[in-house]
Amino acid sequence: MSLFGYPATVTHYHSGVDDWGRPLPPAETVRAAKVVEEQRLIKNAKGEEIQVAYAIHIEGAVTIGFDDYFLYSNQLGAEIRIDVQHYEIRKYLGTDDVKKVIAYG
Repeated sequence: MSLFGYPATVTHYHSGVDDWGRPLPPAETVRAAKVVEEQRLIKNAKGEEIQVAYAIHIEGAVTIGFDDYFLYSNQLGAEIRIDVQHYEIRKYLGTDDVKKVIAYG
């Protein structure tokens, strides 16, 4: 377990919706990310405190939703599924350019 995170390759499964608003099967994308394994309490979009165990830092603008999930292999070789419970979008100071997206699960 790393408190500062370590580079990892994660598989992002993103679910879209069709013209009628029905969910589509998730499309998978392999991305480079930094994964931090640390249990902490954060506030979600509703203002509720939730406990999360993982934070995934992805560089650049990434489309993400609450139906998404990530798969990655940790340093011990175990494959872990992380469901998105909350996410943040960080921008460069004074611009609208997205620096990175942080997903908590």
